Amino acid sequence: MDHKPLILFSVLLILTPTIFLGAASAQVTEVSDPGRVNKILSDFSTPIIQPGNEGNLDFNLTNAYEFDIEDVVLTAEIYAYADLDEQKEIYEIDEPPVFKLQGTTQRSFRLNVLSAEQVLPQRFSIQTTDDTEKGVYFVRFQMEFDHSEDENRSIMRSKGHFTDSEWDNATKRPGTSDEPYYAGSINITMLGVNGILPDTSFTVKTPIPRWPQYLLGGLAAFFGIFAVMLYMQEEYNSFPWLEDILDHWSGKFNQLRRRLKHRLRKR
Repeated sequence: MDHKPLILFSVLLILTPTIFLGAASAQVTEVSDPGRVNKILSDFSTPIIQPGNEGNLDFNLTNAYEFDIEDVVLTAEIYAYADLDEQKEIYEIDEPPVFKLQGTTQRSFRLNVLSAEQVLPQRFSIQTTDDTEKGVYFVRFQMEFDHSEDENRSIMRSKGHFTDSEWDNATKRPGTSDEPYYAGSINITMLGVNGILPDTSFTVKTPIPRWPQYLLGGLAAFFGIFAVMLYMQEEYNSFPWLEDILDHWSGKFNQLRRRLKHRLRKR
């Protein structure tokens, strides 16, 4: 009996999972390490903008790797709106906020090289009109780059680039056979990316006037001090002049009360 076909089949059976896992994990490389990807965009400072004014979206762009990355293209996009009552795509807003430099809801810039562990502070100015709807606006990011550790161009996107169903499917708990697809708790292979960047947001609203806060704060401080002074006068006679003032105005108040009472009786 010829055992060669059986032996060949057994060898292929042993090698097939290795070959399959190698192909499946092609995108899950050192670049996909969540501990590094999470540091690429950080330290966000988001504005609250009054309609008709502008504000700055600040953050740090960091090369979190131990090697240089090249031909870096970072794109930010204002893509959605929400308030207490509704959510909208940005194209449904008549006068959306825009990035001041481009005058559109999308802004991109390119770097030839971002050196290993280099940190570049970024400031994106956002402009609104008097008719911009008040609410929260969401910003998503995409970054592409090359590096010598991998022949393929790496691409990373934030959650705002995916539908709810895509995200739900990609964040299901992996089975044993699915683990090579995952970076952290996300199936980045299913999403077609090398890593997940953070989304961010900013707010457009008319600021609440501050003078009522200042007034209430001043009154609270006044009555607090006044209560302490009354206690000190009653216990230690520390403010005799305060007692004279209180007696004077107490007499005035009693006179006024008697006059009002007298007039009411005449009616």
